[in-house]
Amino acid sequence: MISSLFALALLPAVLATYGSTYNVTVGANGKLAYDPEYVYAEPGDVVNFIFNPKNHTVTQSAFETPCVLLDGGINSGFVPVAADQKYLPVFQVKVVDKDPVWFHCEQTGHCGAGMVFAINPPPDTFEKFEALAKATGGPLPPPPPTMSTTSNYAKPTYSAPVDHKIIVGVDGKLAYGPPNITAAIGDTVTFEFQPKNHTVTQSNFANPCVPLKTSTGTVGFFSGFMPVSPNATYFPTFKITVNDTNPIWGYCSQTVPVSHCGSGMVFSINANESGPNTFEAFQALAIATNKTSH
Repeated sequence: MISSLFALALLPAVLATYGSTYNVTVGANGKLAYDPEYVYAEPGDVVNFIFNPKNHTVTQSAFETPCVLLDGGINSGFVPVAADQKYLPVFQVKVVDKDPVWFHCEQTGHCGAGMVFAINPPPDTFEKFEALAKATGGPLPPPPPTMSTTSNYAKPTYSAPVDHKIIVGVDGKLAYGPPNITAAIGDTVTFEFQPKNHTVTQSNFANPCVPLKTSTGTVGFFSGFMPVSPNATYFPTFKITVNDTNPIWGYCSQTVPVSHCGSGMVFSINANESGPNTFEAFQALAIATNKTSH
């Protein structure tokens, strides 16, 4: 079992707050490879995947199907990196046990070219995993949904996961756009960072401007600070996967020159708009918290 989050390579202090840290380059020097190809790590250790130019992923799979996303597995999503990009995105995976964990790059043809990785592979198994990936030839499409052919019953429909897009700093404002969405289990949410320097930081309803780990002890997602220049043509993204229907609360943790969260820069996913914990109530609490802290 593993957990993950995004950060930036410019934040070494944040990345070093766990046990031992292993840095793995993704696609360095234009190669279709992770370097090193595997690591042996202890529970509590962290593996930092550092994305180099081009467009790669860090996607969990199973040993038997190396080029297929494992159901419920870790997936960084595609991380495009420009050739002249100064700060390289980092996808951080925390190791929680000694079980082997297998990964591949979802970009078409990359897994089939041997772009795979492992944490704690048993002896003499990584080479077999890599060979199986090359034999597979690349990512396989998911199996089609099973359809009933009995005329007495309606055929079930298949709903593919949806990727929801939220703009961070929409129209130059201290705001997410849209700030409140509804997403199904399996859907993804892609946050696109616009000019200035913002974050996507998970919190909870009661403490809107405090990281989830600080307020509850539970590790939440954190994009790290994403500085984007006013004349940028490339806008970095941060993606999360919705694993259940519980409300997800988040904010921007930038405090310079003012508190962005205290200015109302918060968002919610699957807020219960028919109860007391609505998005509007969450935003009002964030603004009120900022006023009482002065």
